[in-house]
Amino acid sequence: MKKNFSLSMLVIFISALTFSTKINAQKSIFVRVYDLSGKKISKGRTFTVSDTSLQLVGKSEPIDISVRSIGSIKTKHSAGNNVLIGSIAAFPLAIIGAATAEPNAKILGYTAGEGAAGGALVGLPVGAAIGG
Repeated sequence: MKKNFSLSMLVIFISALTFSTKINAQKSIFVRVYDLSGKKISKGRTFTVSDTSLQLVGKSEPIDISVRSIGSIKTKHSAGNNVLIGSIAAFPLAIIGAATAEPNAKILGYTAGEGAAGGALVGLPVGAAIGG
């Protein structure tokens, strides 16, 4: 049972990382770019990113912004929204941990509450990776 639980947790973790990578690779992110003094320079969807510039697609043609002039970049959503979306990944893992509980096991016995807590602890880093 321990091997099955560990294997299923590993598969879920790898699937979550693969899924999040595919989403980020296909979707351009809406950002707002601010200078060093906090004034908004530009906004738009990311087009290309290099070590010297950030190129955004606004309403008309692409806009090149030098990395030296960027003070901060904010995404479309607030940090709370990103955390909320990411924490959703912990919920299924907590359910799996509770469902696979076997208190009378000889090697690794744990209760449903301990399984739920363990699943949530494994799911939080996965959620952080997904939610940003």
